[in-house]
Amino acid sequence: MDPALAAPWPPPRDSLAEACGLAAARRRPVLLSIARRLADLPDPLPLVAAARRAGRATALLERTDEAIAGLGVAWSHAANGAHRFATARDAAAALFAEAVVDGDVAPLAIAAFAFAPAAPGGDWQGFPAARVLVPRLALLRRGGVATRIVTLLVEPGDAPDAVAFRLRRTLARLDEWRARPAAAAHHPCYRARPAPHPAAWQRAVAATVADIGRGHFSKLVLARTCRLDADEPFPCAAAAARLRRAYPSCTTFWLGGAGGDFLGATPELLARVDGRAVSTAALAGTAPRATTAAADDALARALLASDKDRREHAIVVDGIRAALQPLCETLAIDPVPQVVRLANAHHLRSAIAGRLTAPAHALDVVDRLHPTPAVAGQPRAAALAALPAREGLERGWYAGPLGWFDAAGDGAFDVALRCALIRGRRALLFAGAGIVAGSDPEAELDETRLKLQPLLAALMEV
Repeated sequence: MDPALAAPWPPPRDSLAEACGLAAARRRPVLLSIARRLADLPDPLPLVAAARRAGRATALLERTDEAIAGLGVAWSHAANGAHRFATARDAAAALFAEAVVDGDVAPLAIAAFAFAPAAPGGDWQGFPAARVLVPRLALLRRGGVATRIVTLLVEPGDAPDAVAFRLRRTLARLDEWRARPAAAAHHPCYRARPAPHPAAWQRAVAATVADIGRGHFSKLVLARTCRLDADEPFPCAAAAARLRRAYPSCTTFWLGGAGGDFLGATPELLARVDGRAVSTAALAGTAPRATTAAADDALARALLASDKDRREHAIVVDGIRAALQPLCETLAIDPVPQVVRLANAHHLRSAIAGRLTAPAHALDVVDRLHPTPAVAGQPRAAALAALPAREGLERGWYAGPLGWFDAAGDGAFDVALRCALIRGRRALLFAGAGIVAGSDPEAELDETRLKLQPLLAALMEV
């Protein structure tokens, strides 16, 4: 572990004075961000877990090529309504435009959005349709480079010495969290309750297939939930560790705050924007894994040859193409989907990459793409109108975008799948299946069971 991870540095007097002076002159808070390169980045998960146990809001986004851990909150923004992506973009842009940045890495924001634009209700109380936060302390690993960013909101009237004290206190807390022992492992006893009842969900699938036959949709994605009630709080940190170990090619995420914890391991990239380069992927079509290599290969070949799954996949490809083409001068899509193998499932995946005609903020691209036919259906408007009554549940942040963006508008967002909302001793797991012509209700129910396995295993260590 890098000994400089939490060591105080000489206060950057010029930056402190500039931020205090700017806040006083503008008569409003100014963001001060101080970034320092590290020789290495330790495992961020134990730090996130320790900060969470200390009652801090936290965020972890980790995939093979990058990791972002956010500890505490320097600034936050919440929004609801149809314009929540633009509102979040504009609020962060106004903050970043006046930020005082010390170091060669600008501050970034972590954001999560609900599936629907209205404020979620029910179990999702306290989770707005859009939440954006700039972490007080961010630890980053990208391209083999590790960085620590301390960010503070400097108020009008703050003195440089007072801000320097807050900087040192933030780093002292990091040292405290590093020294905290890990929580003891435990295995809660729990009771599971699916909702809706599997038989009712199968009837909804059959009704959807009939509607597709009448021409109402070409595809509708139906979700269902499984509620777990345990005798003690669920071990979020242990669950996140198990997810990233079992699904290394997915994005492991864990967002914790006053309302509870939202965690999972999603295989689905929604959008990555880097300058004028944009990339995403169509992920649709699912089959289980097998216990032998020969049987597993046979299942993968069958998935690739499945007319039903290829049609479902093509609907997603066409929907993403239609959303991105107006933004792009070039757009390349895999002509044939590839089979992606996860620990518990095969999926059909088509990589999509383009060059934007003009620079665009990551949230503008997300706004245009969300929700894709992979999580809603086609046509989009008809699917969104039908889902609330057909599903009979509140999706909340399930199947919504989550990720990060920086001051330049670059960023990466995934679709929140294979996930659970956890409030102490209660967990709500989500899974969905794409219904198209020829879908079999029992086979679709089995697919949702397959998609619930990652979180059930992670929470219960089965």
